[in-house]
Amino acid sequence: MTTATVDNTILEDIKTVQDTLYDIRCLTKLYQLLQNVRDVNESKNYFHGTLEELNLREIGHALISVLDLERLFPLVNNFVVSGTNSLSGIVALVKGEEILVKNSIGLPQLTADNMIFKIGEDPIGWIVKHGNSIVVNNFKQDERFYKHAMWYFFGNTLICVPIKVQGKVVGVISVNNKKYGELYTDEEVRFLEMIADYTSVAIKDSGFYPEYKKLNKIDQLTTTYQNKNNKYLPVTLRSIKTGAFTECDVYLQTVVNQENNYLLYCKGNNLFDDERKESFVKKNVNKIYVAKNGNAQYLRYMEANLRDIMNDELSTRQEKIGIIYNIATNMITDTLKSSNIFVIIERGKEWISVILDFISRDKEVCSNFIKVLMYNGNISNHSVNVAIMGLLFGQYLGISARDLLSLGSGLLFHDIGKMKLDSHASQRDFDKLTKVEKEILRKHPDMGFVVLSSAGNLAKEASLIAKQHHEQYNGEGYPYGLKGEEIHNYSRIAHILDEFEIALSRITEKNTSPVFQVLQHMVKEKDGNYDKELFKRFIKFMQMSANENVIAVPARHNNEVSVTR
Repeated sequence: MTTATVDNTILEDIKTVQDTLYDIRCLTKLYQLLQNVRDVNESKNYFHGTLEELNLREIGHALISVLDLERLFPLVNNFVVSGTNSLSGIVALVKGEEILVKNSIGLPQLTADNMIFKIGEDPIGWIVKHGNSIVVNNFKQDERFYKHAMWYFFGNTLICVPIKVQGKVVGVISVNNKKYGELYTDEEVRFLEMIADYTSVAIKDSGFYPEYKKLNKIDQLTTTYQNKNNKYLPVTLRSIKTGAFTECDVYLQTVVNQENNYLLYCKGNNLFDDERKESFVKKNVNKIYVAKNGNAQYLRYMEANLRDIMNDELSTRQEKIGIIYNIATNMITDTLKSSNIFVIIERGKEWISVILDFISRDKEVCSNFIKVLMYNGNISNHSVNVAIMGLLFGQYLGISARDLLSLGSGLLFHDIGKMKLDSHASQRDFDKLTKVEKEILRKHPDMGFVVLSSAGNLAKEASLIAKQHHEQYNGEGYPYGLKGEEIHNYSRIAHILDEFEIALSRITEKNTSPVFQVLQHMVKEKDGNYDKELFKRFIKFMQMSANENVIAVPARHNNEVSVTR
């Protein structure tokens, strides 16, 4: 036996021992986590939480370090089952339309490791479709799932969470049949979600899904923006003429001694004042840049590249919806500071055009858009919420794409008059304003109409939304007390959406069925305010999109709308 052979044998033995010790350390850390899981005061974002959560992060790093997936999946499954006091559990990966079982505990032989099944109408299928965690504490009464498809389940309780890589569901972790008839808790759901997050990192690092090694368009743009070596962003001609960068200072790139330098060429909003400048910019647009300066500029950068983001196959639906929403709220915030309403309207119309194209290609967008809306009373969020709900409701009503562009534009800027008035008063509850403040605020519909119609690039019916969205069907609204058909159809839609959004913003988190409660209030307390036929259809639309048990039925002896659960 040669020295080289001896050395190789010893090295192999040492590696085996090291691997074994490493696994023991991982198991020990996970065991410590499970012993303390119920005592940890987790927040929703546990990466920025308490000192105890730093220990959880260490455990996560232990999971991430297990690059051999065949060792990772049993490790994960054993501890989620133990940590939740469950009788059974499963870890599975998603491959196209199939589920690949990687590890199962306490389940029939049918679910042996590496068995393959078609995705069905069960919690796994639901998670693949919706991308959200699910907890079931009374499975027999849950109507979402086809019980006979539950090949991996027995008992009456279940938690199932997604494993996501780049926002896409690549697998699931599920535990079920909690011991002693106990119910699963929110803390246990978060525990599984934490394990799933770290498992996703391990999966990505392992190369099991090579397609996720590529950065999607959103990540590419974000990486470019966060690159500290370059403080300037490239532009397109549209983005500096009628787009997101129109009012930004513009810099000209020059090269001196093989180094890029950026010289201020023109202050914002003056770039196309004369033909000479415009001609120069068109010829040298590849040398024109704007400066990076915070999150608002980042969102303008994303806005300038929104078409590319929407066409990117690696960006998930939810990622696209999130960036669409953030871009719009930033755009409305820009409206408060902008003197160029023409450009703001052009940006809004382009944004709406992108959404219309998106919802025409993806039928799952509606319910996902409704989920991302933020009801916080902020005028920017309010305007965007009303616009998105209006576009989706308009599509539900069968309004053409061309007319939806007008409707959406009017809804997005329906409160532009309020933005140009006292911004402090516009953010407060109307009932708490002084008499003088109320009188001033009541002028915002007329002001909004003047601002929009004078810009010259918005259809009259879209501008009318700003003027008429506080008019009521019974003639008791303002500013003109218009009644019935005197109010444009778009404005009648806007009135329903405006009041619905405001009421929903005032609902506390303790309310379990906020949509139902708001609609019920609108029916009982504001009879006559709305076009009844439109309102009935809006209730049916919200039933479909908000996934709540809300239906509209006509009363027996009149044409009133009632809401039932």
